[in-house]
Amino acid sequence: MSQEMASAVNLFAHPVAGLAAASAIGFGMAGHAFGLWAGAVAGAMEASQRAWQVAPAELVRRNGTPAPLKLVVSRPSPKVAARRPAVSAEKSEGAARRPMAVERPAAPDDLKAISGIGPKLEKVLNGLGLWTYRQISDLSAGEIEWLDGELGFAGRIGRDDWAGQARALQTDSASTGA
Repeated sequence: MSQEMASAVNLFAHPVAGLAAASAIGFGMAGHAFGLWAGAVAGAMEASQRAWQVAPAELVRRNGTPAPLKLVVSRPSPKVAARRPAVSAEKSEGAARRPMAVERPAAPDDLKAISGIGPKLEKVLNGLGLWTYRQISDLSAGEIEWLDGELGFAGRIGRDDWAGQARALQTDSASTGA
């Protein structure tokens, strides 16, 4: 047996010596892990304090009060604007105006089926009195313009063609008898 192995076997010759060696290794590893954790927490706290102490100059006025936040609205490029679906002459009359609200029907349509409308937006549209595919498909250009401005969509309703999608869903639900 080699000299290295012989000294290691001596540790296992006495149970108390083996327990002491294992405990020493365990305490050493636990102490090292605790040191790593404590260092990470201290570093995170220091970084957090630095982040809160210095505010970006553009967010603070000269007198120390926070500057108001600005709403950023995206505008479609001219190429996207040129691809918008054409609006018929009878729908293009008039300026931006709020769509006519109606009471909640017995069976409102699932507006989330229209691409671009999620659960939250459906609730907003319902709050504005828009419940059915027919209402969405019958929106005039002025009403679409008003909705775009009210919701801050900058032409998204026309780009996503909500009216066309609503017409297709309206005919689908009529043909299935739903």
